[in-house]
Amino acid sequence: MIVKFLNKLLDRNPQPAPIIPTEKTGLIKISGCDNPKRKGDIIFVHGLGGGARTTWHPQELDNDDNFWPMWLAKERSDLGIWCFGYNAAPFEWKGSTMPLFDRAGNLLEYLTINNIREHPLIFITHSMGGLLVKEMLRNAQTFNKTKVIEKTQGIVFLSTPHTGSHLADLVTNIGTFTRSTISVDELKSHIPQLRQLNEWYRQNVDKMAITTKVYFETQAILGILVVDPDSANPGIKDVQPTATDENHISITKPKSPNNLVYQGVSRFIQAQLSNIPSQPEPKSSNLVYIPRPKIENQCFESILQPGVLLRIKSPRKMGKTTLMRQIFAHAKEAGYQTVSINLWSPEILTDLHTFLQSFCAILSLELGLEDKTDQLWKPTLSNQTNCTNYLKKYILANLDTPLVLGLDNIDEIFPYTEITQQFSALLRGWKENPNNEESLQKLRLVISHSENVYVSLNVNQSPFNVGLPVEIGEFNFTQSQELVEKYGLNLSDVDINKLREMIDGHPYLLTTALDKITKDNLTVEQFIKIAPTDESPYRSFLANLLHELENDQFLKTTMQQVINSDISIKIDSEQAFKLRSLGLIELHGNEVKCLCNLYCIYFKSQFSNAKTS
Repeated sequence: MIVKFLNKLLDRNPQPAPIIPTEKTGLIKISGCDNPKRKGDIIFVHGLGGGARTTWHPQELDNDDNFWPMWLAKERSDLGIWCFGYNAAPFEWKGSTMPLFDRAGNLLEYLTINNIREHPLIFITHSMGGLLVKEMLRNAQTFNKTKVIEKTQGIVFLSTPHTGSHLADLVTNIGTFTRSTISVDELKSHIPQLRQLNEWYRQNVDKMAITTKVYFETQAILGILVVDPDSANPGIKDVQPTATDENHISITKPKSPNNLVYQGVSRFIQAQLSNIPSQPEPKSSNLVYIPRPKIENQCFESILQPGVLLRIKSPRKMGKTTLMRQIFAHAKEAGYQTVSINLWSPEILTDLHTFLQSFCAILSLELGLEDKTDQLWKPTLSNQTNCTNYLKKYILANLDTPLVLGLDNIDEIFPYTEITQQFSALLRGWKENPNNEESLQKLRLVISHSENVYVSLNVNQSPFNVGLPVEIGEFNFTQSQELVEKYGLNLSDVDINKLREMIDGHPYLLTTALDKITKDNLTVEQFIKIAPTDESPYRSFLANLLHELENDQFLKTTMQQVINSDISIKIDSEQAFKLRSLGLIELHGNEVKCLCNLYCIYFKSQFSNAKTS
């Protein structure tokens, strides 16, 4: 359609066309939109001069289903596929248009009335459509309509002018032939509003946990590269824009499912939405599982990459092991071998030789292979070399598929300095060498830990500063609501907030509370009353935390400072990391605050009793 407008633009005697409504406006159902059990919604949003359906069709047909929204629907019948149409005429004589800010509010309202924000969302956007979606999210944040943000898993930008479009420049340069509309004016290169919108998205995209995928054109239309590579790049860390052999129009019109853009978007959707294993309804807190889709999808996509290293870090009892199980389940679905090893018993941690031989022996047995450490361990070689050779030449050589190796709670070895240093160097070497070692391409590593590494490690030999860092923390309000629903409890938002004031969104504390409330038929007020007492289901848990503090006088003194302050305070950084690894505090920049009222009440009582005894 824009090609037609450009041709009209270059006509020496253009005549205004009658004002007619655009082909279709609002949310257009393509497939699966009425399925209440669908796993997600995909929404196509066209750009300047486009149409709800025609933008995505190879021949710009409005009434033909042989286009990629329908191809996606055939691939994934469990998803709702939608197209959003709106007036965005390139030239004033084509029709009236709505300013971007108003149109963003319009889209947000359509999502609300169609209940689309009840399911995970992915937007596929072209040109100005990408700006529209970004502005919609900014509106949602401004007006506290956070549900649509929480449900948005990803955005695909196809030639979106994040810093301006040469089409707008073209209109400006030959303005004697045409009058630009509000839509075109908003696209003029580097105008303050556009820069502010892109800066807002860059600063907030990580906080919103939205995954971004970018494609850009490399072919000109009538000598014009409408959106150049610099303008198409949103400048987000770790987001590498993908070049296509397309122009500004053809990039949205794959002719077959073999097209680069179609295949890439299909995989993007697969990674963001469809790879979260379904979970059975829990019967107890041991079976409770609340998905963290944005984190999980990132891990699921990464674990399929050769030589990857995932580093899961969180305070204790936040769900590191549960997340590792989800990663393993996904890897098994892909046909990979998985092994989780816990080598942190004292009899194995006596010396490096014993530790590494035990590691190789247990790994062999877990994979159903004979333990050949005695035969293959060469006395003339170092323990590290023997371990690496055993892994490459025996373990991986006998596997036909990739191996996902999990090392849970690896911080248990931190007190053993030599083992920590040497084993860390091994892990870093296995991560760094897959490009040069074909056999190591089969290996994927997943390590989890609660504490920071206090052992002195060479920065070039540490596995804790490479790979994909994955940090998980407390549940937010929405996740807390979901957990309450899984227990079948009818708690109001007020009750949930009261519970969160006492125990925050700590996964273990929350599931334990809901277990107690369910089994003993308690009200929230009754549970809150017993939570910090000897009747508490946390009694042993709290006693263990107290024991940790009593064994470290400096840490105990620091915790006393924290609980005696009603505001965030600054403490020694090492003590802050230790308290956070125990899950006792939350970080606020360079300051800290006690995580929840439960800890404040309990530790104040215990420290006070110690003084009087």
